[in-house]
Amino acid sequence: MSNEMNHTESNPTSQINRRGLFRIGGLTVAGAVVVAACGKTEAGELGSVGEGATTPVLPDPIVDNGVLLRTMAGLELSIVNAYERMLEEGLLAGSSAAYPTLGDLTELVTEFAAHHVLAAKSFNRMATQHGAEAWNCGNTRLDSAYIFPVFDRVLLGVEATDAAPKIEPSDDPLRDMANLIHTLESLSSESCQALMPQVTEADVRATAMQLGVRSARHAAAIALRINPGGYVSATDAVNAQPVVVADATTTTVQDIAAGGGTPAVSDAPKATDVPLPVAVPTQYGSLSPITYIGGRGDENGVRLKLNFESPSLNSLAYPFDVCAAG
Repeated sequence: MSNEMNHTESNPTSQINRRGLFRIGGLTVAGAVVVAACGKTEAGELGSVGEGATTPVLPDPIVDNGVLLRTMAGLELSIVNAYERMLEEGLLAGSSAAYPTLGDLTELVTEFAAHHVLAAKSFNRMATQHGAEAWNCGNTRLDSAYIFPVFDRVLLGVEATDAAPKIEPSDDPLRDMANLIHTLESLSSESCQALMPQVTEADVRATAMQLGVRSARHAAAIALRINPGGYVSATDAVNAQPVVVADATTTTVQDIAAGGGTPAVSDAPKATDVPLPVAVPTQYGSLSPITYIGGRGDENGVRLKLNFESPSLNSLAYPFDVCAAG
């Protein structure tokens, strides 16, 4: 060690400059504040400012006739709102490259919308008769998870993200709106059918059956408008052909498929990655999901795909739910 270091006094005050004094002073004040705050709490408890609200407890989600009926009213009004938007924005009067013979759907959809307005009124009337409040807006689950995303993808596309490029608006909006109409009509019919085993009152069942049959006819009509001659799927048409026996030779289903099936309709659209609807898609009684595919494809050609299903527990209009009409 040097002599200079040997002669240095060990007085800590002499080692502190003006900046050090300010630093120590600031730490002392901060420490005093912490001590003061901690001094107001008891041992083992964390200090807090104010009191938090208690967790709200919702009533039990009991599913009764009133809940089911006002749910159906909301579903019908969601369909009405979707059709009104198509009409107001002029989405039904253009032309479609995929469906060149489709034509203007304005008059047809106006008629469909009027049916669903009456259906909603019928379901609300029955709901009030069973002690529930009427539901005068769309079904929030159907709107937010299905109908709104379809409109957004078709009309706006998808903005670019860090992981994926932008997707442009639809390459054929009329095609996508026509397929949405078919999907919604099928959904209405299927939902009315799904209501049957959940209620026992004859008047409710009869009304729901009448409304469901009307929607099923609408679905068949728009399917044939999109796909002329498409009464059933190609596979069902082949399987429905009789087995012909001639000269001890049996014509098999494979033989029929090779050339003996239902004749192709000349004005039927070409098959694409957007499947063509048919008037009778499945056997009676099926409650399978209704698949919708539409919008422009992403960088891999993948379009929007949604499976529409009849109302379930997460989409019912319970008594504690509030209708956000308007």
